[in-house]
Amino acid sequence: MKLSPYPNPRDLILRWQSGEIEREEMQLMMAAHHQVLLEEADEYHQNPIAGYLEGLMNKRMAKRLVSDHGEAAVRELFLVMSWMPDFSPSAYLWNADHWDVELHAFIRTKSEPVFRVRESLVKSTRAVLLVEHGSAKRKEMVRERMTFKRNWKGEMEMVAREKLR
Repeated sequence: MKLSPYPNPRDLILRWQSGEIEREEMQLMMAAHHQVLLEEADEYHQNPIAGYLEGLMNKRMAKRLVSDHGEAAVRELFLVMSWMPDFSPSAYLWNADHWDVELHAFIRTKSEPVFRVRESLVKSTRAVLLVEHGSAKRKEMVRERMTFKRNWKGEMEMVAREKLR
């Protein structure tokens, strides 16, 4: 998993603001995070057909989610998942609330760590997602059912997380 050892940028900023790490350490870790993303982009540049095909699959999944539930609801759920420390795709989901980033950029159908939404039920006060993430190999992939509920402040939060295999 490429970004697993690196905290996501939002977590780094929060740790710096709380005084856990120094500014230079935060910048070094941000640079390492950025370098991994650039290396991945370079891989797709070296193999444009694979990058194009993955992009098509990611766009199709994002289009289905948006047509079923609306982009705002999907982004809100992705952002909640990004706060989970033991969730391998959280390093890619940390800026899901930035509307200038296309929604399909957060879905990863083939590139590790894989992140796919297999089933979804989203209502105004609750949501249930069946998510596959982790390895691209079926036997090593983690499949989870995540249940979300809106709290008294009106924010979506995860209330249950169940591994299916």
